[in-house]
Amino acid sequence: MEMTELIGAIQIPKLGLFLPELIVLVTAFVLFTLDLILSSALKKIVLPSLSAIGYILALMSIGVTLQYPGDTFYGTFTNDELGVLVKVFELVIALTVLAFSHRYFLSRKSFYGEFYYMLAFTLLGAMILASSYNLIIIYVSLELVSIGFYILTALLRGSFISKEGAFKYLILGGLSIALASYGAVFMYVYAGSIDLRDILKYEGEDYHYLILGLVLFLIGFAIKIGAVPFHFWLPDAYQGAPTPVTAFMASVGKLAFFIPVVRIMPLIQEKFSLAWMLTVGVIASATMLYGNLVALVQKDIKRLLAYSSIAHSGYVLAAVAVTQTIGLKAVIYFLVVYTVMSAGSFFIVAMLERAEGWENEIREFSGLRFNLPYLAFAFMVYMFALLGVPPTVGFVGKTLVFMALSFDGLWWLALIVIVSTAISTGYYVRLVVLMYMKDKEKTISVPGRSYAEFVSLVFLTLLTVVLAVAPGVIWQLLSPAAEILFAR
Repeated sequence: MEMTELIGAIQIPKLGLFLPELIVLVTAFVLFTLDLILSSALKKIVLPSLSAIGYILALMSIGVTLQYPGDTFYGTFTNDELGVLVKVFELVIALTVLAFSHRYFLSRKSFYGEFYYMLAFTLLGAMILASSYNLIIIYVSLELVSIGFYILTALLRGSFISKEGAFKYLILGGLSIALASYGAVFMYVYAGSIDLRDILKYEGEDYHYLILGLVLFLIGFAIKIGAVPFHFWLPDAYQGAPTPVTAFMASVGKLAFFIPVVRIMPLIQEKFSLAWMLTVGVIASATMLYGNLVALVQKDIKRLLAYSSIAHSGYVLAAVAVTQTIGLKAVIYFLVVYTVMSAGSFFIVAMLERAEGWENEIREFSGLRFNLPYLAFAFMVYMFALLGVPPTVGFVGKTLVFMALSFDGLWWLALIVIVSTAISTGYYVRLVVLMYMKDKEKTISVPGRSYAEFVSLVFLTLLTVVLAVAPGVIWQLLSPAAEILFAR
């Protein structure tokens, strides 16, 4: 009888829900195998091509998953509108990373076949992280993303800065996962479950276990997203990593690390609304102000964009503090469109690094429109988007954050968002002024520009404007996703 019950309890997983991840997983293992057996010359052709094919197939398969909403693998994997939206942007950015990374690594004499399968495994972890409430699955996928980033950060041959950034990320990244794991243990002790939905709905007496667990769990993720005062690894890792990898970390990485917080945000607010609002609001304020103030004095463009990334974590956290549905909608919209803005800006830096004598100093942007007019224009669009100037996605994102804060009566936090944005004007506009209102310092030419790079850059630049002019393109997925999360 017991054996019969056991066999009856076995569920056949609905692989249709897991199809994009399955394709990326197969792609990663095929790339790993080919890296072992192909010659160096063949690797440079086969690995990027096969990666692109795998990601395109995964992107196309998302249409299949839309037909099968629900859970699979015994409730450990959730397929819903939020997960679908996040995976679309993760896969699109991964494809553009491929377009910019090939010539970048060749120019830096740092071509490694390992890059392609590590990128695929990291992407797989990010996709799974977007679709689970299960603490064990979150831990495994968090480790998969983190280990991938540690390795990818250190891939520049002969670069001490790259190795230093990877080492700092490894130490603090390990600490973040340890804290999140301890938090998971305390939450399990409280509720006897490893599903975050069950844990946060459970009404137990030992609330101190739940509070301690949530604090440790969320601190772990705060380190990953670079929130102040847990941000110290981020500028060094972003500066030291190969720039296409930095683009991937700043976009897909930030998106993946925020999504577990987004999923449990309504459930936490139901129990601890006032404490959540004040705690997250204070962290958001410090993150916005610190990131923008320190960015003002940077001389290296990658460090400037790194501190800008910290500040944008603050803008997202400001919306996370809101205890209404509009706050969740603002968070999701801002996160997905930020992937486009941040990735595009770093991709332009990656192209400029191939120019002879380029040192990533801000002064080198002087007169860029004379040398590379289309790169200057695209970079201007991204800078205005990050600042929040219409008609860009940054404007719509910050407007949604401000509206969410006003609906919840958080006027003090809305004021800090305005002040922080005003501070950021100093360095975003300075770059535009250098490119368009100053004479060129030197002649800059990017050798070997590829058609894939051009198409990717045009696509991301258009997306930065189109998703602002026609936000309904993603609102149709975003709005029901937020409503469903708040209904749980």
